[in-house]
Amino acid sequence: MSVAMYATHPDNVVRERGIAMQRREFLIGAGLAGLGLVLAGCTGAESPSPGKGGAIQFFNDAASWGPGYESAGAELVKKTGWSIDPQTIPNATAYEQVVRSLLQTKNPPDLVKWGSGFRMQDLARTGGLADLTSAWEASVAQGWLDDSLRSAFTFRDGVYGLPLIQGFYVMFYNVAVFDRLGLSVPTTWDAFIDVCETLKAAGITPIGTTQVNIWPVANWFSMLSTAYDPEWFVRLCENRASFQDEEAEGLMTLWQEMIGKGYHTSADSLSDNFAGMLQNEKIGMWPTPVSWSSQNLQKLGMKSGEDYDAFLLPMVNGDPQAVVTEVAGLVVPQRSPHVAGVTKAMGSWLDPQVQQPWSDFLSGSSANPTVKWTDKISQRLQTEIRRDQVQVVNRYWEASPPPLVVGVTQDLGGFMANPTDPAGVLRSLQQKAESEWSYWTEATR
Repeated sequence: MSVAMYATHPDNVVRERGIAMQRREFLIGAGLAGLGLVLAGCTGAESPSPGKGGAIQFFNDAASWGPGYESAGAELVKKTGWSIDPQTIPNATAYEQVVRSLLQTKNPPDLVKWGSGFRMQDLARTGGLADLTSAWEASVAQGWLDDSLRSAFTFRDGVYGLPLIQGFYVMFYNVAVFDRLGLSVPTTWDAFIDVCETLKAAGITPIGTTQVNIWPVANWFSMLSTAYDPEWFVRLCENRASFQDEEAEGLMTLWQEMIGKGYHTSADSLSDNFAGMLQNEKIGMWPTPVSWSSQNLQKLGMKSGEDYDAFLLPMVNGDPQAVVTEVAGLVVPQRSPHVAGVTKAMGSWLDPQVQQPWSDFLSGSSANPTVKWTDKISQRLQTEIRRDQVQVVNRYWEASPPPLVVGVTQDLGGFMANPTDPAGVLRSLQQKAESEWSYWTEATR
């Protein structure tokens, strides 16, 4: 199947119609001033001449990270002549659609924040991304990048992205709550369940999770699946296992029991509230990435290692410890008028002098193994994961074809709200998997 045929698959046609409406609503909601800023940023009217350096027009969806981008850019310009000019579209859904549209124009942005894995491949297969193999290999040669991440940014024979951040999903917890209830950090699944029971008995919801915006569903699904059976989860993500395997049935039974026992917040909770809920003792634990989530807690005045701490979610069946990683990336649009200069500048993105202020801003997160994560919790867990050779598993959001991931997370979100028919949910998930993997395989031949 051609890429064009994949795009006209009925499920994707419906999705694209929804995308068009979402983008239209976004542009209307942005107002004329906001729209003018977006369009002006893409005209290149005030952009530098190709190859001479200047400000890299960087589209992203994380407004609060602007100062970090700029501090990294202040170091990048010293080495390459290129600084970073962040331009933010804060709505994640609108952001994806605007970026996809701009890649087809004559003047797309110079640099784009994007997902790794299948999300990056989904852009690369359109021909809209520049090949960054030379920047990747130069970074590996300098010791700035672990080449094991290459597969997360590879499509066919080329590398089309570089890591912007890398985080590990862990369980944050309120230290005062644990101390008051006499709780220790659990190292086994039974001990973890005991913690949940103790928190619940004290009137504190044990775990903050939500189905709102669907991607948090992928986060907890990834963590719980990895804790239940990491090898099965990896195979599932690669279409070498089924949603109707006995492992899937066991996982869903466990999840159903945890929801039924009241271990989770309501399915319509808002993830933006979880940092405050942890501080205010409404929840005892929060599954989220170590590093940039620390920043959210610190903004509330909580002190790392004193008011909050974190641990790796224990394994359900006694498997060797595994952990979920999230790797977001940077991609360069092929049609950018400054593609040559920006591609060359990306060879210095992972330079430690560029990465240290960026990593410091997020309390960690640099994918450069030589850059120290300065937050004490992030640093401890980073060291522990590498020292103990903990198995690192990609988050589901990036680990399978995007249309499949969206369908799966929507169904699982419904299960979180009404966990009455796990077998029926699994049947639906497997039907989606068989359909979407078939279309994806044909489209990417």
